[in-house]
Amino acid sequence: MAAKSTLNKTLDDLAIATDLLLSAKNGVRTYAVALTETATPEVRKVLKKQLDEAIELHEKISQYMIDNEMYHAYDVEEQVNHDLKKADKALELVKG
Repeated sequence: MAAKSTLNKTLDDLAIATDLLLSAKNGVRTYAVALTETATPEVRKVLKKQLDEAIELHEKISQYMIDNEMYHAYDVEEQVNHDLKKADKALELVKG
């Protein structure tokens, strides 16, 4: 039972971190688009600051995931293998 609990926590942590990373990435895109659409220097300055902060957040989340072996940004083959293992574990949980 402890193995399932640990596996569930690992998958939960991965799901949360992945969702957070995708949300941060979306925030970067949104600020970048808004920045290109703004007409005033004052608004542009605010959006640029927020874009920089969103990029920093994305970097921190990415690094957390890399450090915790949740994300293999520099090794596509390793990332694919990692994803396949997680999918297999998720299927095992469903089967019970």
